[in-house]
Amino acid sequence: MNETKPNSNNNVSHNSGDALMEYLKEDFFPKHGTKVVIALCIVAIGIFAFAQNLKASSDKEIAMAEELGKGLSYMYAGKTDSALAVFEGAINGGTLKGLSLAKAALLSGNIHLQSLSLDNAEALYKQAISNASGVEIISSAAEHGLAVVAMERQNYSEAIALLNAFVNKYGKRTGDLAKRYAKTEPVDKVPTVPSALWKLALCYLETGDKDKAAQTAEKILKIYGDSQKIADDASKLLATLER
Repeated sequence: MNETKPNSNNNVSHNSGDALMEYLKEDFFPKHGTKVVIALCIVAIGIFAFAQNLKASSDKEIAMAEELGKGLSYMYAGKTDSALAVFEGAINGGTLKGLSLAKAALLSGNIHLQSLSLDNAEALYKQAISNASGVEIISSAAEHGLAVVAMERQNYSEAIALLNAFVNKYGKRTGDLAKRYAKTEPVDKVPTVPSALWKLALCYLETGDKDKAAQTAEKILKIYGDSQKIADDASKLLATLER
């Protein structure tokens, strides 16, 4: 029992913060670590890579496709070290050019991020972006990866800037349900905007800006309520912040 009202308010705030950190520690991070998101990106990019590689026509393109295919085969078998050796060997050996180079750099960056080799991941993501030739599924995944690198470094101000830029660039949905049912609502350019928004909410939380964390969680619920798991996490976060 608190002795005075001012202390009561302080304790409410303190308990709210404790509950929030307990939720993040015990519920969110064990289930939704960045490695899970990166693993999903790997699968998506792998599928895209195979689809594009089937279109290869010249001998050079076929050779690049074979290098990527070899590395992806290792990845699907869970042999990430072997996959990384293939990708980086092709990158450093000059075997890959253009979009094939961008794919290999992205996949290599994801592997380095999983092992928290952050400097290598950052360099490879930048290489992927510079060679993506406007293919947004590649460049967006690399941009998302750079934001995660900043989060892992606990450089939350940089992560916030990167994630806001990401959402503004690729997020087109409005949350207008009437337009959604009429199929006239704009569609996001990439499917990872809800994930970026969730990370943004966590970054605001880490900087102590609970108002912006709550606003971002509310935005998730309004616009991406159909992204069930992320919407559920946003609801839990809001409930914790309101305690």
